[in-house]
Amino acid sequence: MAGEVVLDEKTERIVSEEERGPLGDLEERVGFLLKKYQGMKKERDELAAALDGEREKMSRLEKKMEILSQDREKVKARIDQLLHRLKSVDI
Repeated sequence: MAGEVVLDEKTERIVSEEERGPLGDLEERVGFLLKKYQGMKKERDELAAALDGEREKMSRLEKKMEILSQDREKVKARIDQLLHRLKSVDI
């Protein structure tokens, strides 16, 4: 056939090993990188979930702190009222 190069068996084996060698290494490295990428992606998702959990926890604690502050103000106001009533009593 025109334009076709016929290689003997030994030359074909050398060529196929040469092609496979670097490509095999490349495929191996790509596979390794894909595994690393998947691991990092999984770790990122776990960290994002943990961060969401911590944000939720922080939000609950802020609400609790606000409620406690309001309760403290109510107690302070009641104590002030009691002190004012005690001052108004003549002993």
